[in-house]
Amino acid sequence: MAQPRPVSLQTFVYRTLTLRLALMAVVIGLLTCVAVYIVERQNLRSMVVEETRAEIQLLIARTLQIIKDQGGEHRAAFHRALEERLSVPVKPRDGEFVYVCFYETAAQESEERIADAYALIDPVVQFARAQPRVAPENGETARVVMLGDRLHVFVVTPLTDPLERTIGYAQAVFAPSETARLAFQDKLRRGVVLALLIVVATSGLLYPVILRLVGKLTILSRNLLAANLDTLSLLASAIAKRDSDTDLHNFRVTLYAARLAEALRLPDSAMQTLIKGAFLHDVGKIGIRDDILLKAGGLDAEEFSLMQEHVQHGLDIIQGSVWLNDAALVVGAHHEKFDGSGYPQGLAGKAIPLPARIFAVADVFDALTSRRPYKTPLSYEASMAIIRAGSGSHFDPEIVDAFAALAEGLHRAYAGQDNRRLREELQAVVARYFSEGEMLLD
Repeated sequence: MAQPRPVSLQTFVYRTLTLRLALMAVVIGLLTCVAVYIVERQNLRSMVVEETRAEIQLLIARTLQIIKDQGGEHRAAFHRALEERLSVPVKPRDGEFVYVCFYETAAQESEERIADAYALIDPVVQFARAQPRVAPENGETARVVMLGDRLHVFVVTPLTDPLERTIGYAQAVFAPSETARLAFQDKLRRGVVLALLIVVATSGLLYPVILRLVGKLTILSRNLLAANLDTLSLLASAIAKRDSDTDLHNFRVTLYAARLAEALRLPDSAMQTLIKGAFLHDVGKIGIRDDILLKAGGLDAEEFSLMQEHVQHGLDIIQGSVWLNDAALVVGAHHEKFDGSGYPQGLAGKAIPLPARIFAVADVFDALTSRRPYKTPLSYEASMAIIRAGSGSHFDPEIVDAFAALAEGLHRAYAGQDNRRLREELQAVVARYFSEGEMLLD
């Protein structure tokens, strides 16, 4: 029945702190990566727009020079200037314009320059020709597009004369050079590495400070847990001294209930509730008179009615404690019966809290197999016969079936064991579900 070694609160907090600091570094690194990418993409976009503007200004300047030297209308001069410009290869340092189109919105004609030697020219031309030949809403647009699995920048900008009159528009697709692409990736890497270094350095500076604070918090939490568990143990011991002058019943019944609950796969929070409730199930007997509580013979109807009040006494005792509040599920309902004939509320079936239904089987089984002032212990076989007979009336049938599969092994392990052996076993159970729980039985 060995249980997994519990993780201490301090180890848990330190592990959580380390993991969260590491996660923070990863998240900040990813966010920085996105931010650097956006900034560098914007820089690339701005650079291309400036390149386009520079090219257009050269074209317009040549157009005006032709008009001045040879006369004629601006459109004819513009076309001549364009022919001259297209005859000269243009390949800026950061890349090249692989597609350029000049058009007037009022005319059908357009002039294209296509870099036929460019490897991805087909998807570039297909994309560019699919764009509307209209005046941009904001006068100039530029956006980054992926064509043929490579980043490009698409630009639309107006052509204006010296009087700021728009004489046409230029569409261009810019392909960054390999050098520009590598520089873009290098800036991205450096930005991410720098951000991670900053996060690591900051975490390294903060980690000792946080550890110190966490250490103090852990000590306070451990002390608080110890105080709560001491309260639980003292209350259980007090009633044990009054009732049977031994802790053995509390130890055994808590172990029976815990092992049964584990077989039923109760979550850890419900296990804590069950353990606390098992320890405190009869704490209300402190409020019962000695002549009734310690009476060797059977109780008459009036005495039994007074004895039943121990449930309410127990609820009154624990209601002032936030930490013990959930134990009320067992303290207040461990005498309820599955068919509704129990007390104090006459709950039936699933209306009885699950921890109380589990505990009821463990409690009755231990009572049957234990020596009391008014009875001798029954054999395992006789006790289980009574438990099975109560299935569906006193007990939840599903829980009886689960207990029947465990009962013989549990009886051999715990019945007749001395205080030390049961205490050690229970320490392991409490440590499993309360972490620093070994203080419970100290």
